Amino acid sequence: MPWTAIIAAHVPSWLWTLLLCAAAAVAGAFWARAGHRRAQRRANRILHALSESITAASSPAEIAARLAEMLPSVSHASSARLFLHSHATKSLDYVPTAEDPDPMAIPVEAPPEGLARGLVKCFLTRTTVHIPDVRRNPLVSAGWQPGVARSVMFVPLLAQQDRIGVLEVASVKRVGYYSREDQAAVQHLCNQVASSLKLQEQRTVREQLFRSEKLAASAQLISGVADELNEPLGAIAQVAESLAGREDSPTPEEIRQIAAECHRASDILARLISFAHPDSASARAVDVSALIAGLVHFREGEWRARGLRVQNRLASEPAPVLGSRGQLEQLFLSLLIDAEQYATNAADRVLSLASSRMGGKIVIEIHYSSDAPREAMAEGGDRLGLDVCRGIAATYGGEIRVVSAGSSAGFEVDLPLMASADPRAATASPRKSTRTMTLLVVDSDAASQRQLVGMLAARGHRVIPAPAEQAADLAPRMRFDGIFWAVRSGGPKWSDQQDRIRPAVPAFVLVSDGYDRDLAHSLEGSGGFLLARPLEAAELDRALEAMEARSVVKTPA
Repeated sequence: MPWTAIIAAHVPSWLWTLLLCAAAAVAGAFWARAGHRRAQRRANRILHALSESITAASSPAEIAARLAEMLPSVSHASSARLFLHSHATKSLDYVPTAEDPDPMAIPVEAPPEGLARGLVKCFLTRTTVHIPDVRRNPLVSAGWQPGVARSVMFVPLLAQQDRIGVLEVASVKRVGYYSREDQAAVQHLCNQVASSLKLQEQRTVREQLFRSEKLAASAQLISGVADELNEPLGAIAQVAESLAGREDSPTPEEIRQIAAECHRASDILARLISFAHPDSASARAVDVSALIAGLVHFREGEWRARGLRVQNRLASEPAPVLGSRGQLEQLFLSLLIDAEQYATNAADRVLSLASSRMGGKIVIEIHYSSDAPREAMAEGGDRLGLDVCRGIAATYGGEIRVVSAGSSAGFEVDLPLMASADPRAATASPRKSTRTMTLLVVDSDAASQRQLVGMLAARGHRVIPAPAEQAADLAPRMRFDGIFWAVRSGGPKWSDQQDRIRPAVPAFVLVSDGYDRDLAHSLEGSGGFLLARPLEAAELDRALEAMEARSVVKTPA
């Protein structure tokens, strides 16, 4: 008898059953483990692909779309939403996606009831907030409704200890904790998202600097071409005037028209040269009322030729604005030319101009009748595009709005008026520096920042204004000769950022409301300066001279 038969005859049936069950359990456990490993490898591949796509993304919206599409497939979540912090509104703004396009803003200081409280707590504490069951959690304490997440995890987005926002990972199907592996994977992913968003901000700043340099180069080219054209136009105008004065001239009226058009072309070229000249970028007191009045006089002949009915309600009261006359002149000239072209194509042919003071601002209204109002200006001829005009206005703290109502449309321009102390500071003859320095300006007050930027630009320096959050990142990555930091109650503190900024910048200037002699001596001993508001040109020049000398010494041979 075979030995297997002998064993089978002596082993009870219940033992065989137990052995078979144990073997099946071992095989099942092995199979489950193999399946778990396959699922984990698949999840890792998806997470790696997601990380690479986030790094290559060009906007927050693209990152939010990738997260919403791919993250639920590797976790128990049913949705992933991205919230970014807005320093201007002090809120966590939801980044819309195609599946959930409705905008949302959650105030950080006073969040509403519900899941928003968990979102804000995660942002403020910089830690992950895990809510396994929203119905039983006292933090959200808003109950539960169909379609609302049943379990949720909020993960902070941190880049160099800066709070960027929060990622919400939620499930509407199940309750329970996310595993440690899931939490670690999502946190690692959030770190990459934060780094990518930070790089996007820095890339935007670099692009803005590149565009400004490119615009300056283009302006120099335009200025050179316009200057070359001035001489032949002047010669043509002189010959035309000479011929028009002769009695035997066959067609004196046509010759006079040629001379007039030459003078008009010379005026346009002079305006282009004024706009493109480097000195025109210096900020100073500009009477906007007188400037627009001069432009109206300049265009009146063209308006009569086009048959336009002009309603002029411009105020004659002086309206001083801190800015560049050439840039402001080109801005309003572009708007006027665009408005007159729209009005020419309308049946009524009405052009309406008005100005008024409102809340420390001068408001200029340029309205026109139009059968089909348009909201964009075309670039070409002797005018700028609307985006460029808006950029010029924003440089001086202003705004351009496009309005449209029925058969009327137009532009409304707001520019801040100068305070009583500003004209003396802005119009004083600035000391031209011996070399151009690159300076970083940090001031939370927009009007004070414009004044300081204008005074530094008038002295021939390149000035880059930035909020405190960006200054700490810009200073180590770009070469600055100095930084001007405005000290204000409740504003960003220099002491919080000096460890990161001070080693990268040769000189620094603190601007405060009062002058402290001991503090000034202490700062000068460490290579800094203290200036008191309102800024005096002599003190500013003294600080700039010392910064120039220090910059020359530190420049390698």
